[in-house]
Amino acid sequence: MEISYDFDREDRTNGVDIAETFRQKHKDLTRPNSVAQLKTENRVSANTGLPWLRRQMELKFQSTQLVEPTLAVLKSSQSNEQIQNELCELLGFEHLDLISELLQRRESLVQDEKHLAAINQHRGNFHVREPQQQQPTYGAQITVQTDAEKQVAKAIRREEKKAKKLLKSMIQQNDEDDSDFLPRNKPLLLTSEPTFSLRNNLRLPAAEKFPGVYDGQTVTQESAAFVGGVRMALPEGVDVKNTKRFEEVSIPATIGYAGQPWPLVKITELDEIGQMAFNGIKKLNTIQSRVFETAYRTNENLLICAPTGAGKTNVAMLSIVKEIIQNVESGVIQLDKFKIVYVAPMKALAAEMAENFGRRLSPLGVSVRELTGDMQLTKKEIQSTQMLITTPEKWDVVTRKSTSDVALARLVRLLIIDEVHLLHDERGPVLETLVARTLRQVETQQTMIRIVGLSATLPNYIDVARFLRVNPHKGLFFFDGRFRPVPLQQTFVGVKARSLTQQRLDMDEACYETVAKNLQNNNQVLVFVHARNATVRTAQAILELARENNETSLFDCRQMDGFSQAEKQVQRSRNKEVRELFNWGLGVHHAGMLRADRTMLEKLFAKGLVRVLCCTATLAWGVNLPAHAVVIKGTQVYNAKQGSFVDLGILDVMQIFGRAGRPQFDTTGEGTIITAHNKLSHYLALLTRQHPIESQFVDCLVDNLNAEISLGTVNTVDDGVRWLSYTYLFVRLRKNPLVYGISALQLENDPTLFKWQNELIVMAAMKLNKAHMIRYVQRTGYFHPTDLGRTSSHFYIKYRSIETFNELINSTMDISAIFSMISKSHEFEQIKVRDDELTELDDLKDDFCHLHIKAGPEDTEGKANILFQTFISRGDVRSFSLSSDLMYIAQNAGRIVRGVFEIVLKQDRARLAGLLLKLCKSVERRLWAEDSPLRQFGPRLTNDVLRKIEDKNLTVEKILDSSASDIGHLLHHPRIGEKVRKCAQEIPRVELEVTIQPITRTILRIKVVMKPDFIWNNNSHGNTSEAFWIWVQDPVSDHMYHSDYVLMPKKTVVRGEAINLTFTIPLTEPHPTQYLVKVESDRWFGAGTVCPITFKHLILPDRHPPHTELTDLEPLPITALKDEKFESVYNFSHFNPIQTQIFHCIYHHDTNVLIGAPTGSGKTVAAELAIFRMLRTQPGAKAVYVAPLKALVRERMKDWEKRLKHKLGLKLVELTGDIAPDMRAVARADVIITTPEKWDGVSRSWNTRGYVRKVSLLIIDEIHLLGQDRGPVLEVIVSRTNFISSHTEKAVRVVGLSTALANARDLADWLGIKQMGLFNFRPSVRPVPMEVHIQGFSGKHYCPRMASMNKTCFQAIQTHSPTKPVLIFVSSRRQTRLTALDLIAHLGGENDPKQWMQMDEWEMEELTHMVRDPNLRLTLAFGIGLHHAGLMERDRSLVEKLFSEQKIQSLIATSTLAWGVNLPAHLVIVKGTEYFDGKQGRYEDFPITDVLQMMGRAGRPQYDDKAVAVILVHDVKKAFYKKFLYEPFPVESSLLQVIDDHLNAEIVAGTISNKQEAMDYLTWTYFFRRLLMNPSYYELDDTDHDCVNYYLSKLLERNIVQLRISGCVAMGNDDDDVILESTNGGRIASFYYLSHLTLRLLNEDMRPEMPLDDILKLLSDAQEYHELPVRHNEDSINSDLAKELPIKVDCNTFDSAHTKTLLLLVAHFQRTSLPSTDYATDLKSVLDQAIRVLQAYVDYSADVGWLSTSLRCMHIIQMVSQASWFHENNLMTLPHVERNKLFIFNNLKFKKGKVENLPQLLSVYKQSPNAVTKILNQYFSADEVNKICNHLSALPLVGLELSVRGWWGDHPQSEDQRTVVDAYDRSIRDKSTWLVVHADQEYFLSIKLRKSTIGGRHKDDKAVTPRFPKPKLEGWFLVLGDRENRELVALKRLNTLKRETTETLSFFTPQRVGRMILTLWIVSDSYLGLDQLRDVRLDVIASDIASQSNQEVK
Repeated sequence: MEISYDFDREDRTNGVDIAETFRQKHKDLTRPNSVAQLKTENRVSANTGLPWLRRQMELKFQSTQLVEPTLAVLKSSQSNEQIQNELCELLGFEHLDLISELLQRRESLVQDEKHLAAINQHRGNFHVREPQQQQPTYGAQITVQTDAEKQVAKAIRREEKKAKKLLKSMIQQNDEDDSDFLPRNKPLLLTSEPTFSLRNNLRLPAAEKFPGVYDGQTVTQESAAFVGGVRMALPEGVDVKNTKRFEEVSIPATIGYAGQPWPLVKITELDEIGQMAFNGIKKLNTIQSRVFETAYRTNENLLICAPTGAGKTNVAMLSIVKEIIQNVESGVIQLDKFKIVYVAPMKALAAEMAENFGRRLSPLGVSVRELTGDMQLTKKEIQSTQMLITTPEKWDVVTRKSTSDVALARLVRLLIIDEVHLLHDERGPVLETLVARTLRQVETQQTMIRIVGLSATLPNYIDVARFLRVNPHKGLFFFDGRFRPVPLQQTFVGVKARSLTQQRLDMDEACYETVAKNLQNNNQVLVFVHARNATVRTAQAILELARENNETSLFDCRQMDGFSQAEKQVQRSRNKEVRELFNWGLGVHHAGMLRADRTMLEKLFAKGLVRVLCCTATLAWGVNLPAHAVVIKGTQVYNAKQGSFVDLGILDVMQIFGRAGRPQFDTTGEGTIITAHNKLSHYLALLTRQHPIESQFVDCLVDNLNAEISLGTVNTVDDGVRWLSYTYLFVRLRKNPLVYGISALQLENDPTLFKWQNELIVMAAMKLNKAHMIRYVQRTGYFHPTDLGRTSSHFYIKYRSIETFNELINSTMDISAIFSMISKSHEFEQIKVRDDELTELDDLKDDFCHLHIKAGPEDTEGKANILFQTFISRGDVRSFSLSSDLMYIAQNAGRIVRGVFEIVLKQDRARLAGLLLKLCKSVERRLWAEDSPLRQFGPRLTNDVLRKIEDKNLTVEKILDSSASDIGHLLHHPRIGEKVRKCAQEIPRVELEVTIQPITRTILRIKVVMKPDFIWNNNSHGNTSEAFWIWVQDPVSDHMYHSDYVLMPKKTVVRGEAINLTFTIPLTEPHPTQYLVKVESDRWFGAGTVCPITFKHLILPDRHPPHTELTDLEPLPITALKDEKFESVYNFSHFNPIQTQIFHCIYHHDTNVLIGAPTGSGKTVAAELAIFRMLRTQPGAKAVYVAPLKALVRERMKDWEKRLKHKLGLKLVELTGDIAPDMRAVARADVIITTPEKWDGVSRSWNTRGYVRKVSLLIIDEIHLLGQDRGPVLEVIVSRTNFISSHTEKAVRVVGLSTALANARDLADWLGIKQMGLFNFRPSVRPVPMEVHIQGFSGKHYCPRMASMNKTCFQAIQTHSPTKPVLIFVSSRRQTRLTALDLIAHLGGENDPKQWMQMDEWEMEELTHMVRDPNLRLTLAFGIGLHHAGLMERDRSLVEKLFSEQKIQSLIATSTLAWGVNLPAHLVIVKGTEYFDGKQGRYEDFPITDVLQMMGRAGRPQYDDKAVAVILVHDVKKAFYKKFLYEPFPVESSLLQVIDDHLNAEIVAGTISNKQEAMDYLTWTYFFRRLLMNPSYYELDDTDHDCVNYYLSKLLERNIVQLRISGCVAMGNDDDDVILESTNGGRIASFYYLSHLTLRLLNEDMRPEMPLDDILKLLSDAQEYHELPVRHNEDSINSDLAKELPIKVDCNTFDSAHTKTLLLLVAHFQRTSLPSTDYATDLKSVLDQAIRVLQAYVDYSADVGWLSTSLRCMHIIQMVSQASWFHENNLMTLPHVERNKLFIFNNLKFKKGKVENLPQLLSVYKQSPNAVTKILNQYFSADEVNKICNHLSALPLVGLELSVRGWWGDHPQSEDQRTVVDAYDRSIRDKSTWLVVHADQEYFLSIKLRKSTIGGRHKDDKAVTPRFPKPKLEGWFLVLGDRENRELVALKRLNTLKRETTETLSFFTPQRVGRMILTLWIVSDSYLGLDQLRDVRLDVIASDIASQSNQEVK
């Protein structure tokens, strides 16, 4: 022996088999010593058995150390499949070929090992010391070693070096295979294996240490043992006992840290928000303090693995507070900027967490709500909630719907997943889906979403960290059992009995022993069982065993304090078992007990008065009631989903064990689990982290793939494979492929496993394709979602169920067949039938099943059907398993039935849809359809009353028709009648009014008016809306032609308003007898309405004449114009084919022309040819070009200014609401370019406007718009033109330009066009051929549907126009932004995200600096432009320029661009064909003409040989667009809706003076023409002459009555006819282009002395603002805006256009910043009309002599112009001067005081401008000072001289003019200031005005109104009034004020003699503070006969 110093302590190892090494090195010592042994060893072939194994180990590992561990695994009793996993962990997955061979040779290897037992026995002769547990050593360690032992030690060191090299090569190889396997994650290969691995005989180098991992098991000693027949590695100190009845394994409690490993974080160290969230807590605990810096200070993803009860909830709170802090701006939490989602594993936990977080976050104003299957939230509630507590399945449903609010998912900034270790559970795939979806969202949308995973201790936590994208160096934290608040001693008891009865008895005994042992130590015990009745049974069994063992004293609590009081309390309980058991110190607790009993027992247990409490797992989840010891008795739990007993989940076990140990009393806790012997190893492995958790994703792949395809995130097979890479499956697949069925050969051929994943996706896609859930194109690999797949995804229905439904759904099904089909769903397949249930099932069938059931109760289908019907019938179930099954069916049936209803609805099966909707309601209401609908009111009516109602057969109709007393009498209950009647009135019924309009012979438009016919009750209907289904069906064929989901808001019901719906359906030949329109409530029985539509009197329009064929002509050169000037206008050499064909007719004839051709055909040239013709033949004549939009007018003006003005010298003038040119300029113009409304207003006074009579050419562009809202104006213009032409005997040529029309002949006849002037080409006749793709998208809700189109948009661009220009049309400005952001997100996934930008980045950066709109600035950087009316003019022009020059590839625009700017593109995408109609409060369809106009922008004649249009529509409208995008649409008249206003205008103009002339006028209209051609459209029953006359007569009568009510028309009688005369109100309405309803409003509401606020309200109520859009959710924005403004608004009217108008006006005066650009544009629209309306108000009030009302109306005009209140300081009208700058002007002196107003400042500035500039320079920038000075210089200074003209008695010979003395500051007694006049005589006040400016500007009449949105002419009012009598005497309006002018106002002196003062006001309509007031003092003397006579003669 030799003593040696062993300084290298690291050479010692726990994991090396020293004996084996010794034997290998010293073979001579272990050579066989007998012939028998030699023969035995020689029998083993060199190619088989152990020699082969050793040789393989030498080859693979350069060592044989792994031979014995490998043999140990092979010898175990497990199957090949089970040991694959262990071998893979032992040898590594790179040696799969070896593992495969080992499994094949398993039997021979085990036999060989037995043969060599004798050889192995020899090892016992050589005693080799086993390595002991290492103790801490200081200095040198002395050991005694023999020479042999020293040799062994050297061998060990050599082997270790080889092992290190081996590991290094494995790691490098892994890095090469996996590119994203970061160097810092190299230890993943080792640490992902179970800590207690069987590879304990190979010592590999220590894994990389992660700073947040505290895993004691990686360094502690392990011991191997066989438990339950399975070899396991267990922690040191394990005690294993084995008896005949039990095997018991006790694992001692882990010893915690002696002190604090790191300082604890004090809550006072947190910021204010953190302290509020952690109120009541002083310090964070150990774990929370360690995680604090990462959770609270960074945005790192986190994975926290810690024992139950370690305080992980507070870690979640740290990350929540961090997110809240990031959304604080200026000290305010921006609650609308973020959402936090907490995913809890169970509903019960979700409710607890919602309460907990809600309470803690409420001081911060953060709203927390639960969102689970039990707790549904409205969209509004979700929007107002910042933190949602949900379950995995619920959040999956929410996020998998593209129809759920996408905005919700986009706002999520933090996702917290509790209990991540559920990944290995059957619910694991849901978590994988959620994380994958979130990670993909982060990448595609470039948004930061932090993921925080909370988990119990996991074996392979690094795999999970990698899956969650956690950086293991920063965000991974692992805390082992040492960190448990109370260390836990775990005991596992396996009961060996095979029979169930004996097993139960043994479990009771084992349970009793554990309980008794703890009671002896004076500890309380919680015993957990898994059924309610088992709690009582177990408690009684414990009591019985205690009696047998004479140990009842252990349970006795009688001597404890408070027992007697508690006993009295318990005796009051109605629960017999509770009373009996309490006396013995026992209690029971389960969810079936009364709440009071449960609470009582919880309190008694907490006080120690109950020693043992037998309970179910709900106690562990719901109530925090710890005990020293917990016992889980039995691990078999009934699972209704699988229909059988399953193992208790690890989640429940951990939660229950979490209740063991009371932190304040115990140093350790005890957890005991009693299970069957065969399950012992299972639970031991789970709780000691023996096996890595694996993915279960493959099992649910098909359904999850369908969800992603439906969502639009997976579109191809490659997308699917990419999607898999985000799952946990992908992480584990690389580590352990054998578990997922991948053979060694497969792995060898496909090392990256790409092919395997590809095959997996393809296989799943084939299944979905077979079930019709997707369309899978194998050739291209593309997936296309179907309605069936979407429905399956949205309703969480398995694909196998869909296959069943596909097979069984048919039109002849009755309700019994539907029940049978639902019962066959795959969701119910797991339900098992047990013999002991059959009797009860038969009883349930007899008692509660209303429908016939074919299958018997012994079948799964029969059982499901019986339970399904029992649930609806509210039947009671006795059996526990049946009760569980019933609850499972109840939870799933409603969802499945809703899904089937949607499927049937999409298949247009009307009868089936009706049946299924009733079934949906039956499930949700738990009522049968034949039950009384009043049963829906539950507790409000007793069962007795309801039974009587049903016995008497009282229907809802009968109840509503009866009085309350009659009902009470009938029910023998007098007082109940009123209540019953009220309930009946609350059933949501509707009244229907249906009208039909044939559009063509095969298309019918149906208009439905739904009016509520019920009383709203918040308790019954909620606080939002009631939902209805409406559909149109053919009762004969049972086909559904249209269906719609309609929401009726509460306010609609309360106000009694109607909902208007319009839809088109096909009409087949021969006509059916009738269609039915059905409306059915979505939730209520007894709320259905049917309205039949009969076709008996339907008159269909005639067939349309054929189109004009495009003849094959030689293209005409422009020289055909024979005028060089005209030729110079064009930059092309030849006209296109259409222009060639129409040239002769337009250029060489004066006939009227109608040209119908597709957009982009060059119709503008036709207009120019007509102008050329006029210039040649009628010099001096005028042309009027009418375009439907201002944008079109502007575009045409720009174009013609370049060409017609500069090259031909034509005078052009633009005449729109925005541009108000001088009328002299209009009179001088050759071509007037205008809008319909403007020209209508101008031409109304045609007899007084000479330039209107000079018009000889009227060009109407887009004349097909006749059928739309603005069509009546076009109709009136043409009718009036023809009328003027007939009266002036001067022909006016009309040229109509249109798209292709169906009924062009009618339009041509109306325009007086013969065959020569009509050209109506086919829609397909385009300069560039176009292919059209129409795609339908499902979804009820607009915004999510739009969002689901974005990916399709991107794909369409990549497919059809990857490098050419693209135009995307959307419905609103908001959609331009959202679409652009989504496209940018998709570009982010491409190799070149800026591929659409065709210019240098630096150049684009320079341009974007000039862009004002922040969204545009962002999108331009990616080559995407935005275009809408909300942009600044400069931004819009820049975008147009960049797009036209192809510097940017994509342009997203609103529909106005289609009409306005001519920017064609190769590809046009129409993203959605609906817009929000504020008036209707719902989304309406674009007119078909708009869609055609958008499509017309596709194709650039000079670049493209073909164009592409992609139309994305709501799927229900796809058929409609398919028809009319290829067929021309007939144009109907819409004059009927506004005929009253046009009649008024013609009566005012004198065109109509009696009824006959009114009839004649109608015959001039297009309406009259179409009335005869399509009478049913206009509700005319017959085209007989008398019928038509009667119809028109009634029409006129109705409208004239309306005009009379409005005070616009008066009627007189003539001998022959009724005379129609216009009134002042009528003239005002016509002159100012107002609706007669506005005049009616003035008649009713305007009064003298009206306050300013009331006039503002009256202004906002004008009919002109009725169409102002109130968009989606703007009612809440209006509500918020109202809070900021100094005005009171009715809170029920925030969705009103008039209320919005009022708010916008007040915001304008307050200069409040508006919520969005939409509001800015709306304000512009409001202000645009305000001046005109207010001027009408002035005229109206002046007409009735109301002085103060008139003046206040004028003041409001000033306020509108200057954006300031009248009472505010008028210095604020200066640029850049706000309230906070007014003090500046105090530094200027005016006379003896300070400058206080604008006139004073003007006076000072006029005298000394430098002094003013000097002061201003101190406070404003040079540019601002310049603007202020320019403003002052431009302000008008008006001088005033007054005189009175008239006849005086002292000068009777002639008229005299006498000066009015300025009486300002002069005494009333000063006689010289009084002008003598005669009584009762007319005089004229002559007003001489001189206008000047400081800057000397005279020519420009534009007002200086910097805050008014468009140029405005400077106008003035001259008002003469009597202040004393508050009477307005005279009024005159001056449109412009010349340099010097004289105006006169007439007035009559009173008959009474005496003095009077009249006052003259000169009031500006543009400026505040510049008004002047002058008194005219009159001394009225007696009248003079001579003067009066002379006056009258004159």
